[in-house]
Amino acid sequence: MTVYKHFTDKHALFEEAVLREMRAIQTVQIIRPSGQQDDLEGTLRAFGIGIMSYLATGAAVDFYNVLAGELRRHPDIAQTFYALGPARTIANLASILSGAGDRLAIDDPLKAAEALFGLWQGASNFQLSLGVDTDATEKAIAERVDYGIAFFMRAVLRPLP
Repeated sequence: MTVYKHFTDKHALFEEAVLREMRAIQTVQIIRPSGQQDDLEGTLRAFGIGIMSYLATGAAVDFYNVLAGELRRHPDIAQTFYALGPARTIANLASILSGAGDRLAIDDPLKAAEALFGLWQGASNFQLSLGVDTDATEKAIAERVDYGIAFFMRAVLRPLP
């Protein structure tokens, strides 16, 4: 009864939950300058560890597990969730990659950002959702982010003239 004082229906409640989660995710994507002029790898590392650490929290895993079923039943909320969450995360990462200028040989920053995010995430989302090796998965975040950046940079870094 108290919940519906604040929300007109279940749809409004889920939409607010999605928006709250997206604000939290957006917060971990704010990268503070390291003080170094061209610290692309450091910026990517801060972004990667921030987002992956957040996504590995018990609260985030539980939220996504519950939300998955609801999103299938409410395509409009799913669209909002994707636009405000995953799509915005990829766009923010693409913006970092675009800021590298000619240093990187990428023709589509959004696709490149999606590939890098995929390297960071790997199978961790499945492991966390299923409760498989969660401690090891959480402890390996920095290592997985570093490996993903190194792998990605080998693929897209332009050689110096």
